[in-house]
Order: sequence, then structure tokens, then C-alpha cells
Amino acid sequence: MATISCFCPFCKAYGSVEARGTLSCPHCHKEWGTVAEGVFDKCPCCAGRQFYTDKDFNQVIGWIFLGIAIILVPATYGLSLGVLALLDFLLRKRVKTMAVCYKCGAEFRDIPIPAQFKPFMHHIGLKYDKYR
Repeated sequence: MATISCFCPFCKAYGSVEARGTLSCPHCHKEWGTVAEGVFDKCPCCAGRQFYTDKDFNQVIGWIFLGIAIILVPATYGLSLGVLALLDFLLRKRVKTMAVCYKCGAEFRDIPIPAQFKPFMHHIGLKYDKYR
């Protein structure tokens, strides 16, 4: 089932809801907006219209793997970095892609991602820094 995860614009608590019908905060129960079936043109949390794609993987775990590989470089003569690159390649193929709103950072999981959504672009992200 498709889910939307974001910070509530009213109570600022982080929550996840199923992406169907009228969306409301699981904490304060105020309405965020509505999601039309099969239509993905604006964010229901902030009404933003620009999105990017990202992999649904915990970045902290990735940094831990990188730290371990760096620590093991002297003992493995650098082979640990090659193993990490291989692990990264395999994970990148298996981990699902999600859409993220530039304006509020809402994450949209298990939805069909339109072809016009591209990976994060810094020049667009800078435009939305003032909203976060």
C-alpha cells in the first residue's frame, strides 16, 4: 500500500499515512489534503509541485558501512572498499525508489513514479531551503 511520510504542518510531528482519500495527521488529526486516485501532481502536505527520486534506504546504515570499510583498509590493502562498492551496487538494484517533495520533504513510498521525476538537483533544492 502506498504511504506518505512527512512532518505535520500543524503539530510538527512526523507521521506516516496511507495515500488514499483524505489525509490527516495521525497525531493531531488535522487534515493535510486529499490524494486523487492515480494522479500525482502536487504534494498533499504542502501543495508543492516539484519532486525528486531517492532510494528508500537508511543513510545512517550506509555511513556505518563506509566507516567500517575505511577502518579495514590497512588490514585488507584496500579490498574492503571494493567489497563496499560491490555491496552498494547490489543494494542499489534491490532497494525501492521513492518520490520526495522538494518543499516539505514528504516521502512517497510504493507509488508509481512518473518519468518526469529526476534525482535530486541542488539548484532546485536551494530554491526550497527557506521552507525547511
